[in-house]
Amino acid sequence: MRFQEDHHYIEKTLKGNLNAFGQLIQKHEKYAFTLALRILKNREEAEEAAQDAFMKAFHSLKTFEGKSKFTTWLYKIVYNEALGRLRKSKNFTIQLDEVEELASDSLDYLDGLKALQLIERKELIQRGLDAMKPAESAVLTLFYLEEQSIKEIEEIMDLKSSHVKILLHRGRKSLLESLQKITKSELIHLL
Repeated sequence: MRFQEDHHYIEKTLKGNLNAFGQLIQKHEKYAFTLALRILKNREEAEEAAQDAFMKAFHSLKTFEGKSKFTTWLYKIVYNEALGRLRKSKNFTIQLDEVEELASDSLDYLDGLKALQLIERKELIQRGLDAMKPAESAVLTLFYLEEQSIKEIEEIMDLKSSHVKILLHRGRKSLLESLQKITKSELIHLL
């Protein structure tokens, strides 16, 4: 489905069209869920956090001033909701279920071997992200998967630019270390 610009749906929602907000949810639900999942590391908790964040966004939509992108505003709500749940649960070790493939459409035109390699690569990266600290994993997700700028990540996570850059640097390093450990472990099991 091809979506229109966010402001189109926001205007309609503010005029009472609930279907327009449903379109906003469909447009952003995968990324909202992925961000919550990176922080909470539990599929059910992430789904609930994303749903609650969308409800909060709906009830606060009239306060959205449009000074930043809608996604920045929304992801800040998702981030804070997930972080609040994480603080309540104090549970950092729950195993993460598989994340839905964000680019499932791209598999249609790939041949079987390439598709298998792509799936294996995503699973490997997912396992690497799972082993990281939630803040580093969230920053990498926002920057690389959701293509948010440093400035937007600052707003979402309520951090200074320098801190976001440090988290990105540490996150990249942690991801590399995690991937090296995982691949080394798998190689040892093969031998």
